[in-house]
Amino acid sequence: MNSVKKEKEWLVMQYFREKYAGFPKGKLLKSESPDFIIKHGRKKRIGIELTQLDFGHKDGQDNWSKQLTDLLSRKEDKLRIYKKKWLNEYWLLITIENIDLIDTGLNNIYFNSKFDKVFLFDLFSGKISELR
Repeated sequence: MNSVKKEKEWLVMQYFREKYAGFPKGKLLKSESPDFIIKHGRKKRIGIELTQLDFGHKDGQDNWSKQLTDLLSRKEDKLRIYKKKWLNEYWLLITIENIDLIDTGLNNIYFNSKFDKVFLFDLFSGKISELR
């Protein structure tokens, strides 16, 4: 992974840490598969995988539900690799560049995920939605 991408991921995580009131206190470490690990207390470790949901110009918001479901499916396939690290929890942080486009539809859809927590994080507004 190139240094620009690593720096961007680090900045996104710092921004998320600042905005998410439930972010655990502890040491945030850069990792691979998952991208970050939070050491929280003596024995608690949380893995966070960071990814981005991009809407193509031709698809736009009309297809966001399918794109999100496809992204979740791809990340779930990799969860077994992340679990080799024997962490206590696994979070998926999905960045997006305008959550208002889809926010109203989130309440009407149930997302089944093997991740302990899944977040949509709007990089422009700092708004966070937890998927359930």
